[in-house]
Parts: sequence; C-alpha cells; structure tokens
Amino acid sequence: MIFALVSLILFLVLLIVALRVSLSKNKPEEEIAPAMIHASGIYSIVRKSPREIISKVKPTGEEIRKYLATVNVDIGKLPLLPADRSKLLNFWHQTLNENIQEIERGDKEGVEFYYYDFSRDCPVCTPHISKGQFVTREEIFENPSIIPPFHIGCTCKICAHHGKENLRDTTELGMRPLFNKGTPPSLPEWTTTVKLS
Repeated sequence: MIFALVSLILFLVLLIVALRVSLSKNKPEEEIAPAMIHASGIYSIVRKSPREIISKVKPTGEEIRKYLATVNVDIGKLPLLPADRSKLLNFWHQTLNENIQEIERGDKEGVEFYYYDFSRDCPVCTPHISKGQFVTREEIFENPSIIPPFHIGCTCKICAHHGKENLRDTTELGMRPLFNKGTPPSLPEWTTTVKLS
C-alpha cells in the first residue's frame, strides 16, 4: 500500500514536470526573450526599434511617389524632372533607414540622448529644428515623428550623443532640448519639397 502511494506520487510529480516542459516549449520566442530596458529620466521604457511604428507616422514610398507625380517645382521654384523625383524618393528611404539604424545602434550601446545635425542647410527645417537640439530616447519612443526626414529632400539627421554629461544641463555647442516643457515641436509638412543639389 505504501509502495503504491509513493509510486502514485512519483508518477504525478513526473507528469507535472513533463507538462511544464511541454508548455514552455510552446511559448513564442518573443515571450521568452528578455526585453532590453532603457533607464533614463524618472521612469523606464522598453526599447523597441522605431521600425515597428514608423509607418504609422511617416508617409509610405507609394504616397511619396504619388505626391511627387503632381509636383513640377520645388519650394525654390526649381523644376523637378522625373530623375529628380526618383532621386528624392530614394533619398527619403535612405535617410529614414540611416536615422533608424542610428537609433538601433544607440539602443545597443545604451545611448540616452540624440541630437540633430544637417549635411547641408535646410530652409524648411530651420524654423522648426536647429543643429544641436537634442531629444531623449524616451521622447523618440513616445514621438517617432521626430525621427528625420521631416519633408521631401530633408537633410536633417539624428545622431547618438556618446558624452557623459547630461545635455539638459549644458550649453556646449548651443545644445538645447527640442521639446519645450514637454510639448512636441511643430514639424515641417512632409509634402514640402526641396530639390537635391
């Protein structure tokens, strides 16, 4: 009788262990993989690549292509030829991808601040964003629309800041926050077109 009871208990324990192992194998990988945590500011957020949500805030390639088909001149009244339209569309995709890659690299390195820079002066972005203005990773997470490009032909880029100082406490290089008291800035209309060179 005691042997039967011990055997039954041992059988139940093995059955429970087998069920747990079986259930853990059926979990999707995303549930098992540990999340990368970003700890800056007062609270923490889970770092997710902007690729997951950028299509909700930026126009698609097809939207840009259709819009450019209706535009004959840029804001400076320079004519847009078919080759210019193709170049502008490719430039949009290239710069958007480069900016997302910069953020993804920064996530791997634990970067907390990013600043804006320009490969050349941009008459469209100047009233909205200045070289050296910065944002936190949390602000990017909450407002993916602040990832360049902002308009067709935009030369603005976002750069990871690898310094140790808190950018909110420095005036070096004229760096100041992009957000004014937590309020997102107004950004250029994406349809504003500047011909490349």
